[in-house]
Amino acid sequence: MMLAPLPAPPALSPPPVPHDPCDREAVLLLGGWEVRVSTGRAFEFFAPRGLWHVQLWHPIAQISILTPSRLTAGEFEAFPSRGWKARRATYEELSAVLRSEHEVTLPSAEAVTWVRHHLVERLVAAAGSATSAS
Repeated sequence: MMLAPLPAPPALSPPPVPHDPCDREAVLLLGGWEVRVSTGRAFEFFAPRGLWHVQLWHPIAQISILTPSRLTAGEFEAFPSRGWKARRATYEELSAVLRSEHEVTLPSAEAVTWVRHHLVERLVAAAGSATSAS
């Protein structure tokens, strides 16, 4: 008896902009989550406009979380959530939404606070200092 090969699983389409992880590079790991940031000239563009943010990306579950910026109207934003995107004022509120929909362990609020402080707030402050010193 000859067995036929299994068909390849359907290719997942990338998440919509700004949740596509291909637009950023992984710089840290938090459990199964990648902490991803834009590189190159993106920082020069995003930071002074209040658009700088960090993405938390779970490559297996295909879930994206963006930290607050003008890009997300100052809120945490996740994709996918109920077929599209979800925005919440706090990470705790967004975590509750995602836990109700997905079976995935989310990064702790403390870890996300650390990431925001070191990879968003401090970098933007340093960029502002460098710009005003020139």
